[in-house]
Amino acid sequence: MDDSPDLDRIRRLQQHSVNWIASLLSHVGRTYGESAVESALRATGEDFLRARRMDPTEWWELPAEARARALTRSMSANGATVEATESESEITLSFRCGTGGRLIDEGRYGPDGYLTLNEPGPMTFGRDELPVYCAHCSIHNELQPIEWAGLPMTVEDPPTGPGEPCVHHVYRTSADIPDDVWVRLGTIRHATGQDHIP
Repeated sequence: MDDSPDLDRIRRLQQHSVNWIASLLSHVGRTYGESAVESALRATGEDFLRARRMDPTEWWELPAEARARALTRSMSANGATVEATESESEITLSFRCGTGGRLIDEGRYGPDGYLTLNEPGPMTFGRDELPVYCAHCSIHNELQPIEWAGLPMTVEDPPTGPGEPCVHHVYRTSADIPDDVWVRLGTIRHATGQDHIP
């Protein structure tokens, strides 16, 4: 018996799970409203992710290059192709997302498809439209880590349409995060460097 992993089968199972999550969140949002989508994602973050992840303050103690490599490995495991560029303040990772971005590329959203969120706020990256699956990125990678420890794990710009990349901004220090990001996240940065949910 061959015990080697069947990568095609693994990818099919992953896509099944991604569609299952998008379908479930769509039902929650259409039945109970967009705030219920946020509530469901927050429950998942508290119940499942928080204990499994590095503390956000420890994450920021790692060099930007190490954080960028960890994100690249994670995205590559999800079927993404990643391109990196660097500046003095950040490493920018642009990738064709193999999960949420793939749903967008496949045209899975719309009246007969998965839900598009339409209430601008921190969960939707401040946008008028956000595919429901992509909301887990704002909740789990930005908002909850800020609430837990004052810092996001990463700052993201998901695609706005088919064929567009998802972009992760890996800032070299938390001081490099632009003020407009904190405004979008509904937070303020104090002169002490501590971040606070008003």
